Amino acid sequence: MIILINKNLILSLIMLIVFISAVWLYSNFESHWQQPKYPLMIAVSKTPLSTPFYVAKAIGAFDETCVSVKFDEVVGGQRAFAKVMNGDVDFGTSSDSVIAFQSLANKAFVTHAMFVQSDNDVKLITRTSAKINSTMDLKGKRVGVTQGTASEYFLSTLLALEGLTIEDVELHHYKPEQLMNGFINNDIDAFVPWEPFGFQSDQLLNGQIKIHNTKSLNSLSFNLISVTADNLLVEKAKCVIQGLSIAIDYIASHPSESKQIVMNELKLSAKFIDWVWSDYIFKLGLNQSLMLSVESQAIWAVATQMTQFNEVPNIEHFIDSRAMLQVMPNAVNIPQ
Repeated sequence: MIILINKNLILSLIMLIVFISAVWLYSNFESHWQQPKYPLMIAVSKTPLSTPFYVAKAIGAFDETCVSVKFDEVVGGQRAFAKVMNGDVDFGTSSDSVIAFQSLANKAFVTHAMFVQSDNDVKLITRTSAKINSTMDLKGKRVGVTQGTASEYFLSTLLALEGLTIEDVELHHYKPEQLMNGFINNDIDAFVPWEPFGFQSDQLLNGQIKIHNTKSLNSLSFNLISVTADNLLVEKAKCVIQGLSIAIDYIASHPSESKQIVMNELKLSAKFIDWVWSDYIFKLGLNQSLMLSVESQAIWAVATQMTQFNEVPNIEHFIDSRAMLQVMPNAVNIPQ
């Protein structure tokens, strides 16, 4: 009997040791093969266009990827771009307009993915008392824009539709958050903001302004950019895109929760979110439409001599599809 008990005890001890060894080996194996976590800083423009980033952070979409992400929130894609080029951050969010204008300077940067589009984010706002009923009525008027951004390009597009040019108006340059002040101070007759400044103007100046119906006249996209990428940066971009993909799927299946995340993050009202939400298409891609948009804006910038540069570069040099091809190859439709 004693011998039997000892045998059972020894067997139990052996099984316990095997179990402990297996747990130890598994934990060490997992630790050894676990995907490395790269700490990242991303300059995120404070706009609902950045919704996929805010949702990704809120639902922990980056947790299962190779990156640990922190945000540096800025006003406007221009500032996000500057932080990328200065080395302050690893990635940034910028519009196709910023990409177009900066490509003329032949700076060493690329876009890895387009993650949202809107055909109504930039708006033309005029004073009701000025009786500006069409773009043609802007001739000779003082118009405020943010130089070198979608704001200025959109104004040029509107004018061109009526056979006018930038030279037919008196152009005033403002930082995006200062456009409305220029209007309130009567320094300008019209201005071209993007959201949320269009909505803020509508709320503050209700009855004093006219927001013109320009939906579908121009499409704006927001993109993930970085300096020209080596293999490691491409790997990091892949993981950021994986997180954005999870977030975009969540936005599609949980629109109410996603709206609430953005409202909390940007301190916005439900009324504003409802104002812009239907204009947004959250979708990852790299396609010909992005290339054509960037190229047409670069051509416009050269033709209007808004820069000191007189040659449009090869836009393909500023698009890096390697990360997207690893995550969503079917969403890539550009020359390889």
